[in-house]
Amino acid sequence: MDRETSHIVIIGSGEVGHHLAEVLSKGEHRVSVVDKDPVRIRELQESLDVQAIQGDATYAEVLTLAGVPKADLVVVATDNDQVNMLACVLSRKLKAKRIILRIKDTKRVDAYRFFYKGCLGYDVLLSTEELAAEMVLRTVATNHALEVESFAGGQVQLRRLRLGTDSELLGTPLMKLRLPTGVMLVAVIRNHEVSVPGGQFSLEADDHVYVVGKRDSLDEFEALAGEPVKLRRKVVIMGGGSAGVAIAQRLDATPGISVRLFERDPKRARRVAEQLSSRVLVLEGDATDLDFLMEEQVGEVDVFIASTRDDEDNMIACQLAKSQGVERTVALVNKRAYSSVYNLMNIDVAVSPRLQCAQRILRFVRSESVSSIAVIADGRAEVLELEAHFRGSKKECKVKNLGLPDGAKIGAVVRSEDVFIPNGESTVEDGDQVIIFALPDNIREVESIFLEPDSHVAE
Repeated sequence: MDRETSHIVIIGSGEVGHHLAEVLSKGEHRVSVVDKDPVRIRELQESLDVQAIQGDATYAEVLTLAGVPKADLVVVATDNDQVNMLACVLSRKLKAKRIILRIKDTKRVDAYRFFYKGCLGYDVLLSTEELAAEMVLRTVATNHALEVESFAGGQVQLRRLRLGTDSELLGTPLMKLRLPTGVMLVAVIRNHEVSVPGGQFSLEADDHVYVVGKRDSLDEFEALAGEPVKLRRKVVIMGGGSAGVAIAQRLDATPGISVRLFERDPKRARRVAEQLSSRVLVLEGDATDLDFLMEEQVGEVDVFIASTRDDEDNMIACQLAKSQGVERTVALVNKRAYSSVYNLMNIDVAVSPRLQCAQRILRFVRSESVSSIAVIADGRAEVLELEAHFRGSKKECKVKNLGLPDGAKIGAVVRSEDVFIPNGESTVEDGDQVIIFALPDNIREVESIFLEPDSHVAE
């Protein structure tokens, strides 16, 4: 996507869309915004240098008027998941080059993520709840070397670990290391420089390593890493809605964190208990009730997270938790105007799921490729998701014969609903989804290896 002349269409001018329009309109982009609310459209016209179009994004005529057929990027970000999915399909049919689809709740797509990707036609899928959970995870894990990203519907993780001085991995070339089955070391940070190591590379103490694999295999790898200090934290989550569940799942997947979740509604508490693993203790109770907090000894936990859709309840619960001696409070912000109020209330961290989503989209716009599904290492590396297509009649190719540059590695392959971690002898088939770790300078070369389906027509 040519950043000098790119045309970006934003569908929806809520908190996500408005923030994107405000930032992108100040850069080298032509920005069009579609929203059915005349008040929002008027605000855009009066405050930003964008083309603001009032209309229903589920009408092809409206999308055409906004320039979707010639758009370099379409960001579908209304507050209605169903509208977003239909607008995504229409935008793809209208030949938009790239599409980022934002939805609030990923439950419907989790088990069939690649099926939905094929049907809806998006390039990148973002969930406000998942991004908020990611932000909370980073907050809870402050001063800990572990960073976690999940891919392929949660079946594959990318973790960053710091190697301790007693690690069994030190001083031996990677090609001779006996790593757990199903684990691949894809990158190393040493002296603030990111590299994709080859077989002769040897690890050193204090290296930060990125490893890809399935959870159980990665747990084995952590033991080899010799991490001297394991994070041990007790966390309480208030609220069993979709955001609270997403946060609980991410924290539960992080070694050393014990999680309790409080939900005041008995029926929802039972449903949530069935959704989460047995390691998460779900209790029926109101976290704005001081007696309940005292009974559950909340003052002994390290982090209290208020994740309901009610900002007032979140603020009250965090204040009560602080009064009981909780070290750190985290609250989700649902109303844009309340962000400053949270700071005044002395809440340690206020997380806006919609603002997090907007910031992630901006990272994709500014990154080397919109096929990115994660921008990591402070923007010095990206994780790409590409569909494999080969030149001519070729239908498959071994990983070692793909011609990947030194700054890129395939971390996982998704075939139908199966996921595997490949080695050099593994075969990538036409139509596979490949998850690739790449340095920015190598992204264009990687994308050229896996051709888009349309590029076969000329051959």
